[in-house]
Amino acid sequence: ENEVGLYTGAVWPSIYTGVSAARHGLYYSHQIRTGTYRTYPFHPNDLKCPPFWKVLSDAGYRVAVIDVPHAPLSKGLNGIQVVDWANHDFHFPSVACWPPGLAQEITQRFGVDEVGSCEAADRGPEEYWELRDKLIERVDRKCKLVEHFLAQGDWDLFLAVFADSHCAGHQFWHLHDAENAQLETPGRGDPLKDVYVALDNAIGRLLDQVDSDTTVMVFTSHGMGMVHDGNAVLDEILCRLEGATASDAHKVLYPVRSAYRQILPASLRRYLRAVAGSVFPIVAYADDLLIARDRRARKCFMLPYNSNCAAIRVNLVGREPEGRIHPGVEFDAFFEALATDLKEIINLDTGRPIIKEVLKTADHYAGEHLYDLPDIIVRYNRDARIRRVHSAKIGEVVAKSSATRTGEHCPQGLFFVSGSNIRPGHINQAVSGMDLAPT
Repeated sequence: ENEVGLYTGAVWPSIYTGVSAARHGLYYSHQIRTGTYRTYPFHPNDLKCPPFWKVLSDAGYRVAVIDVPHAPLSKGLNGIQVVDWANHDFHFPSVACWPPGLAQEITQRFGVDEVGSCEAADRGPEEYWELRDKLIERVDRKCKLVEHFLAQGDWDLFLAVFADSHCAGHQFWHLHDAENAQLETPGRGDPLKDVYVALDNAIGRLLDQVDSDTTVMVFTSHGMGMVHDGNAVLDEILCRLEGATASDAHKVLYPVRSAYRQILPASLRRYLRAVAGSVFPIVAYADDLLIARDRRARKCFMLPYNSNCAAIRVNLVGREPEGRIHPGVEFDAFFEALATDLKEIINLDTGRPIIKEVLKTADHYAGEHLYDLPDIIVRYNRDARIRRVHSAKIGEVVAKSSATRTGEHCPQGLFFVSGSNIRPGHINQAVSGMDLAPT
C-alpha cells in the first residue's frame, strides 16, 4: 500500500528513501514553490534524503542501480548507476551514469531509447500497435543491458527497473479493460497483456542467471485502472464555490487547448509535437504566469497532479504572499465547509457523488517539508467517467479538456520475495511501500 493520495509522484522516492514525501520533499514533477504562486520542476538531485543504495555504498557494499524512476545520480557510488536510459519520466537531458564514461559505453552497446514520451492525445489506432512493438523491443534491450552488468558478478545489491508497463498501462487500458474495451483492430490481441508477457519473459531470463543463495525481490510500485477523475472540472468548481468568476486559465488556456485538438488534423498535431521541444518551455512559462496571477485572488486552488487524485493548496496567511485563510481554526473551518460542498456534487451521468473522500494532508503526513505539499487531497469515486457534474451551489459544470491517458494508477502494488532465508507463505496484510528500503 502506497502513501495516501500522493503516491503517484512520490511512490519511487518513498520506496528508495524509506520516508514519506513530507520528509524527502518530492510529491510531483512540478511542485508549488513555497512562498510563491509559481510552480517549478522538481529535480531528483534536490531530494532531501539519500536513497538506500547510497547508504549501502557508503558502508562499503558494491551496488548496481539501473533506471530507478525519479532517482538522483549518486556520484562516487561504489559500483554503477544508470539513470534515464529508458524511463517513463525523464529528468536528465540524456542518459546519466556513474562512473561518467559508462553512458557512452551503454549507448554504443545498447543504443538509445526510441520510445521517449508516451503521452499523446491524438494517437491513431495503428499507432497504438506501433507503440506496443516499440515497448516490447525496449523490454528486450533493457533485459540485455541488465544481463550484461549482472554477469559482471560480485554485487551486494543489484536493482533494475523496467518502465514499460507504466507506459502501456496509461496508453492501452481502453484496449484491455473488459468493460470498457474499444478495440479498433479486433483480432490483434491485447497490447497491454503483450507488454506484460514480454516483461514476464525478461524477469525469467534474469532469474535464470542468479543462484539459489541470492535473495530476489520482484515488485510493482503501484497498480493501474481506468481513468475516471474530475480534474477537468475541479478548479472551476472551486471558483464557483467561493463566488469567483472563471479564472483566466479557464477563459484562455483551456478553450485554446480544446480548439487545438478539435480543429487541427492529427497529422499536423503529430508534426507539432515533434518540434515542440524548442517552444514548450516558453509556452509553459506563459501558462504558469497566467495561472499564478489567478491564484493570488483565490482562497484555494488546484495544483498540478496526476488524475488518480486532486491536490489543492489553500492560500494561507503567513505562507503565501497574499494569503486569505489563517492557519488553525479558520483553516479547519474552511476545510470542513469545502469538504461538505465537494461531497454534495453529483455525476449527472450516474446520479452518484463524484468525491469519495476529502483529506487534510497534515492528518496523514508529518515532516519538515509538510508545508511544501498540497494542503488537501481529493479522492474521486472512480466507478464512471466524470464529464458533467452538478450541485445546488455550483450548478452544472462540464469538462472542457480531454485526457491523454485511458489508464491511471491505483494505490496498491505487489511484491514477491524468494531466497534461502525466506520462509514461503503469504503476508496477509498490506505493507507500506516505505518498508522496502529498510528491508
